[in-house]
Parts: sequence; C-alpha cells; structure tokens
Amino acid sequence: MLLIFGLSAPMLANADTKPIEQFSDPGPSVKNVGGYTGILVDDTELLTNQPSNMIGMYFEKVKGNWNQKQAYVCRDYADPKCSNAQNIWYNAVLDVCKSESDTNCILRITAIKDGKEIVGKFVQNYPESSPYTFVGDPGKKIPNGGLPSLWSFDGISHEGGRNFLVQARYFHSGNAFFGNPIDLTPQEFTAGIFAMSVDKDSIYEAFEVVTEGPSRPAGKAWGGNSSVGKNGCFAVGTVGECAVGWPLPREVRFRLEIRTSIPLTSFMHGRLLNPEIKISTDSLGRENFSIEGGSVSVPLLQAWVKNTDMPKGLYDFLYSQTNFGGWYYYQDGQGTGRDNVQVRIPVDAYTSDYFQQYLWWLEVAKDKSIGSKSMWVARTLSSSEIFSSGTQSCLGDTKSLTGMVTTNANMYVSAPPTFNESTQTLDYKVSSPHFDSKGNENVGNYNLVLSSVAARCLYKFSNAPISATISIVSANGSAQVATTTVNEKNGWLYLSANGFTFSAPTVRVKLTQESEKPIVVATPTPTAKPVSTKKTSITCLKGKSKKKVTAVKPVCPKGFKRK
Repeated sequence: MLLIFGLSAPMLANADTKPIEQFSDPGPSVKNVGGYTGILVDDTELLTNQPSNMIGMYFEKVKGNWNQKQAYVCRDYADPKCSNAQNIWYNAVLDVCKSESDTNCILRITAIKDGKEIVGKFVQNYPESSPYTFVGDPGKKIPNGGLPSLWSFDGISHEGGRNFLVQARYFHSGNAFFGNPIDLTPQEFTAGIFAMSVDKDSIYEAFEVVTEGPSRPAGKAWGGNSSVGKNGCFAVGTVGECAVGWPLPREVRFRLEIRTSIPLTSFMHGRLLNPEIKISTDSLGRENFSIEGGSVSVPLLQAWVKNTDMPKGLYDFLYSQTNFGGWYYYQDGQGTGRDNVQVRIPVDAYTSDYFQQYLWWLEVAKDKSIGSKSMWVARTLSSSEIFSSGTQSCLGDTKSLTGMVTTNANMYVSAPPTFNESTQTLDYKVSSPHFDSKGNENVGNYNLVLSSVAARCLYKFSNAPISATISIVSANGSAQVATTTVNEKNGWLYLSANGFTFSAPTVRVKLTQESEKPIVVATPTPTAKPVSTKKTSITCLKGKSKKKVTAVKPVCPKGFKRK
C-alpha cells in the first residue's frame, strides 16, 4: 500500500537552458512492497495548491477530551455556521487591487532587469473562479478570500512562456476549542511568484469539500486539490487544466507590493536573493508593504529507504513520533503497522526536530540532491518559532516587522538566528546535500535583513553606526571562505554571504560598534585684563630744576626724583 502525501511534482531546473525536467516521484526500487519510507523536502510543494477556504468547526467533550464533531465551509464569515463556530480555520488568498478603496490586496508586481523597472500587467485570475472564496470581516481583521493571479511583463519571458503566477495569502489555523475564538487575526502571511504555463491535456482530481455533517467522512477532505496530472500539476485551473512550473529567469528581480489593513509583524523567512523591504503608511492608515529580491536555486532532497536499513537515529526518531511523520502515517487501516506500507513523509516545517531528521536523510541520500528548483517565496514566522530562538524580546514585535532571513539551503531552522552569548554572535543553521545530481558541489547563499532598531536591541547598542562580520563554519568546525557584504540604509541592516558549500554549515554574524566618544567641551583660555592706555603726568625735581613728565607709565629721568 503506497501512501504519498502532497502529490504536486516539483519542477527541476536543468543546468542548461533546455525545457525543464518534470520530476515524478519514482518510489522505492521495489514497487508495491511495504516497509519503505521516503522523504521529499520542497517547501513550495503545497504553496501553489492552497485555495481560499473558510471552515467553522464545532467540538464536543468525550471522556474529558475535546473531539471535533462538525465542520462547515462558509462563503461569508457572517454565516452563522462560521460566526457562531467554536473554532475558525481560514486560508485567504489576496485578490488584485482594482480601486483605491480596495484593501488586503496585491497592489503591484514589478520586474527589474538590467536596472529597468517593468510594471506587471494583470492577465487573469488562476483559476478564474472557485466555490470556496469568501467574504471576511474587517472588524475582526479577517481578510476576504480571493483568487491567485497571472501576470506578464513586457520583454520578460521564461522557458515555458510569459505568464507568472502570484499567490499571496493570509492564514489562520484556529486557536480555540470551545467558545467563540477571541483572536481571528491572521497568524501567517505567505507570498510567492512562480513561472508557469498551462497544460490543457492534463487532468487533476479534486476532492470534495465537506460542507456539513461529520468532519471527515470516508473519501472526503476539507478542501484543496490533489494535483494528480500526467506530470504532476504545479497549480490547477479549470477542470482538466493543469499548470506546469518553470524556472524563474535568473537575471530578473521581482517586487511584490500589497496594501493591507493587517500589518506584517515580527519576522520573515524565505527564498530570495538580496531582499529589500520597504514599509509605508497611506493617508487612510493602511500599510503598503513592499518586498523585492531575486530568485534562488534550491537543491532538493528526495530519498527512499527500507525501514530495516534506516540509520538508527532516524529509525528511533520516526518510531517515537505519535503524530506528524510517525506511526500515525504508517498505519494502513488494518492495524498491520509500518512494515506493510510505503509512506513518503511531507516536509513543510523548518524546526530543529526536522533539521536533525534531515541530517539523517542526507546519509540515506549519500549527500546528493536530485536537482534544484528556482524559488521566490517570503513568509512570516509564528510566535512560537520566534520564541524558540531566544530573541523574542527584540525580534518578536507584534506591531512591526523586525527582519527577514533568506537562503537557498534546502533545510534550515526557520526561527530567527539564535543569539550565542559566548561568542556574542547571531548563529543560523542551514543544510543541503553537498553534491548535486552530477556530483558537483552545491553552493549556498544567505541574507539577513534586520531593522536597525532590532539590531541595536539585541546588542544593546547606541545609535552610533554598526559594523558586522560574517563567517561560515562547517560542521567539522573549520572556517569557509565566502563573499560577504554588509550595509545599513533606510533603517535596515543588510548582510549577505555567498559562495559557501554544504552539508550543514553554521552562518555566524557578529555585530560590533565603536564606543561612542565622549564629547569634549573646550575650556576657554582666561582672558588677560586689558592694559590701560591712559596717560598721566608726574613732576620730577633735581635741585632747583623741575620737570613735568607725561606718559602711560611716567618715570622721572635719571637724577630726578618724583615730587
């Protein structure tokens, strides 16, 4: 029995400029035999197949535990099935702004090539309609759930044509199991730009969305689409139409601008080269958020292994898991256990646990990637991810954005860099297969953007200029040579490192600042009392002779005495 979760096939960029290879998971070498586990690490695998959807959930307490009883899909939060629900789950894809009054929408997409800015042209929504778009509630900061959009740029193309898919979305996973949820503000923002073309000959299977009744009747799911096309769908349009992904043009930077009443806060991470962030507020108090960067080429890890041949650390780890990635996914419904099923573990989280698991999978894959995929993705972190880094007080601001870290490493810990007290450095772990599919070394890049305020908070710096050094430390403790740059502008500190190799190096950033020199106030030289220039007269006598002398300091001549 083969269980594969997340069927979108990643599109792999060849080193040359031929049309890209479309990768389909081959599974283990022995087909239809249980006892195998696989993994595919591709953080965009599910991103483009996340349509708008809102679900109201209801629970009941059974033997002291809360169990979900019903779930309803709503087209409007005002629908009592959602407004009265005990918990709300929603995925709100942002529409394109069509007027100045539109909010929580994509304001503009711009391509930058050779220093020239090319404003994007909206082509159409993709798909053009959906039965699961919904109306939110501005008072509760619930955005409307809209549709992804296709854009084109004059003079810009990719190997599959001229269309680029843009998807920006707010997400709320629910936060209460009884009573009306208190906070329905989005918990996550994600955005991506993708090169695509349409394959009208392919097909996909759409699961039916539950609209009422038990939450998961047999054979049904809450929503979304399984992308089971002849080559695997990158995204899906109308029935029978499948989108194919292509590498983004390397020489082009893209800028995404959104207008929102729900400010982006805290910290971001993603797949961008040399990102730049700009935030402003319009006359109505709405935030105009702009993020710009080039795409990066990310090595992908995919491997299968017979369970009995797993590295011991990996086997013990998976066996100990009681939910995601563990025995829960090994069950075949017959109670016969993990050795009777094949399961590929989906990875869309970047935690320290997954990082350790990834290192074991590198051993299975012999430290070699299956190919690389070009990506342009940005997303915010959850409060728990920021808390885990120990930098929450400076980087976990709930009112403004404090920074962003981006890398082309296949695996990383998505929390902000941890502050190493002993070395006084910001440390960041990254990992990828050391070699590509042809045996060449994969080369890494890393970018850290910190608000100047947050950087000074971390180090308790003054307002004097900050300088920084970046070092790359390999897993064995040896130092690597990399090209690094550091600059500070417009309230942001930008740091980047390029040209290092994997498998699991640590990027180490050390910020320094010269002590502010005390202001020396010059003491004025005492001024001498002014010399009098007034003349006076004296009378001088010598015998019977008498002489009058007039001068500033009159003195009697020799032989004369003053009278």
